[in-house]
Amino acid sequence: MKKILATLMILIVALCAGCGGEKITYKSLTHDEAIKMIGENPNVIVLDVRTPDEYEKKHIPNAILVPLEELREGNFASLPDKNQTILIYCWTGRRAQDSAQILVDKGYKNVYEFGGIADWKGPIVNGETYKTISQEEAMEILVENPNARLLDCRFPKDYELRHIPNAIHYPLEAAVADNFEKIPDKDAPLITYCGDGNRGRLTAKVLVEKGYTNVYTMGGIIDWKGPVEGTAVEEQQQ
Repeated sequence: MKKILATLMILIVALCAGCGGEKITYKSLTHDEAIKMIGENPNVIVLDVRTPDEYEKKHIPNAILVPLEELREGNFASLPDKNQTILIYCWTGRRAQDSAQILVDKGYKNVYEFGGIADWKGPIVNGETYKTISQEEAMEILVENPNARLLDCRFPKDYELRHIPNAIHYPLEAAVADNFEKIPDKDAPLITYCGDGNRGRLTAKVLVEKGYTNVYTMGGIIDWKGPVEGTAVEEQQQ
């Protein structure tokens, strides 16, 4: 009888162990593997677990934002399907790993983490905006970088009357119309100015939205202390 009971106990333990099944864990991917999976599966969820400010500055296209802190608080409203493939990233990878573990612990079955956007070589949505600089800083950039361009964003008649030497006439309307013939290099430093600063700021904003990566604005010629040229100046000199 004792042998029978012992045998039954062994069978029960074995069955219980079998019922538990294999523990679900998240998987780690390289960036190349993540890019391939995203390209092949249009239904995959790319999850950014950084802060809203970090997300706004730059993020992977179509990534949804659920910060790590919200996951810790149990906010899974944006992730209703526990069977859907979820690819997680952060800045360097640590928060992605912590988030992946939280989701696995909550029953999500297809969870991957692929590190941080700091090393990402795929497409990026860049929310970085233009930088506002002083006229002295603008001149330093123009002197130190031969590829830098100074853009006068006013109307043609204003440019003809008076403009900063070597400034390219590039009105706001040209940027809005997608006319970029005068500024083909999207990585070259571009410094905008106008009369009082407003058109320069608007032009800088459009350029950033169009993919230019190194955009500055320095305000208006109304405050310019350096040399100027144009028909108005020529008339004064006569």
